[in-house]
Amino acid sequence: MSADAESAPLVGEGLAALLERVRTALAAHSDEIDHLNVFPVPDGDTGSNMLLTVTAVTDALLAVTPGDPAGRRDTIVRAALTGARGNSGVIFSQVLRALAEELTDPEADARAGLVKAFERSRVLSYEAVGDPLEGTILSAIRVAAESAPVALDGGPLRDGLSNLLSEVHEAVEATRDQLEANREAGVIDAGARGFEVFLEALHAHAAGEPLDAAPPPRRRIVDRDSHVAPREGGSLEYRFEVQYLLEAPEEGAPALRERLEELGDSVVVIAAGGLMNVHVHTNDIGPSIEAGLALGRPSDIHVTLFEDQIAEALEAHAVAGRSIGPVAVLPGPGLRAIAEELGCTVVDGAAGELPSVATLLNAIGGTAAERIVILPGHPNVVPTARQASDVSVAEGGRELVVIEAATSPPAVLAALAVCDLDGGEAVVEDMALAAEACRTGEVVAAVRDANTPIGEVRVGQFLVVVEGDVLAAADDAIEALGQLAARLDVGAGEVVTLVVGAEVGPSEAERAIDTVAGAAGDRTEIDVVDGEQRPVRYFLGVE
Repeated sequence: MSADAESAPLVGEGLAALLERVRTALAAHSDEIDHLNVFPVPDGDTGSNMLLTVTAVTDALLAVTPGDPAGRRDTIVRAALTGARGNSGVIFSQVLRALAEELTDPEADARAGLVKAFERSRVLSYEAVGDPLEGTILSAIRVAAESAPVALDGGPLRDGLSNLLSEVHEAVEATRDQLEANREAGVIDAGARGFEVFLEALHAHAAGEPLDAAPPPRRRIVDRDSHVAPREGGSLEYRFEVQYLLEAPEEGAPALRERLEELGDSVVVIAAGGLMNVHVHTNDIGPSIEAGLALGRPSDIHVTLFEDQIAEALEAHAVAGRSIGPVAVLPGPGLRAIAEELGCTVVDGAAGELPSVATLLNAIGGTAAERIVILPGHPNVVPTARQASDVSVAEGGRELVVIEAATSPPAVLAALAVCDLDGGEAVVEDMALAAEACRTGEVVAAVRDANTPIGEVRVGQFLVVVEGDVLAAADDAIEALGQLAARLDVGAGEVVTLVVGAEVGPSEAERAIDTVAGAAGDRTEIDVVDGEQRPVRYFLGVE
């Protein structure tokens, strides 16, 4: 294989595909990595934080024009910086930044670029951390930087990356004894393992091979119900995690880092292009933010009280063994709250703002269950869900069950109503049957004048839509809802679900309920859901 052929999967346009492979790998392993942490708080969710960081990059790259290497580089650097979450996520963002700086040029040599990128990652990462601690992700990055010049010097690139991966694997294993907390728990470092997953994805991508989603042997997961130990790189005396973005000159980073070290620990400050990502564990929230104010303008401020999150993290760990993990696409906070109460992971999505394959895979990666069931919530999400399943399988992950009949919120709720999270294959069948049995339609305002199968429709008129077809139009929303109720024959149903949108006031909502009740009759149960969705004014489901 020629050097140019070797470089192709990694440089230029190939870099975006590599980062998507990294995102998929971290999604498959995020739960494993999270549970290597020895303290159950959000800052310890290393796998999730690294996944969020690279997902911010892959999402941002979707808007980059092909053939614009400078734009691709700048997008990756900024998205990595602004999307970084948590201690290890912020450090990992420097790895992504280094890759962008060395590999976005389509004429770049992959070998030389990777050697430079690993060394650049080492320099940036150690500079970003106030008190560099060995036995963490920093150690894994350092070993990669030290080993790359020899490992990648000659021979097939895939073999060189395999040798590099072996060196880093040994470094990751060594973290089991380098930190006291890891030694007591008998685990490797979570951040170092996350970096190893990144290298596994890099090797698989360069070699054109599928990823192995199985967790490695000999790496015991922490029993976080009983084990309590100091956080990685931090002390229990600090109760808060403070993280924010700061618009300020880069030369101010060292002074800010020094000031934050006086206020707490786990200090990480990275800077690029007049923007900083600032992270600290502290008891002094105000002074930690004021330290940034002295240099520039802070934004996107996140403050986490560790104590309040421990119980939630332990509860999430307790349900990790569930058999069924439903993932639904739904519009509106009201619908989201109901679905989450039923144990569902929810992805926001409405017409015009439907999720990508990457977004679905991100949600799936954070869902701990033996069998993942996707409820699309909209007809146009069905092909996206199918592709997400194909990508998951191709990358060595789980096969996803797509319930294709669940293409509206009422059908999603019907499926969730019969979902036993601890059940087996029969539950998935019951969910599919419930969604299929739910006849659904919607009332939505026209956004422009148009000729339709029912004739001319004016902007602002309310359309009656069933299975994607416009069946009627009316100037009044309640009149349109009455026509929808008649089309769905609500009187023949046992249960009718009316989902009310965000733009419906109390008076109109009462009229809507009366309209549906009048069409349904006395023997039909009517469930009214304050979905708070847009743009659909009403969803109606009949079972």
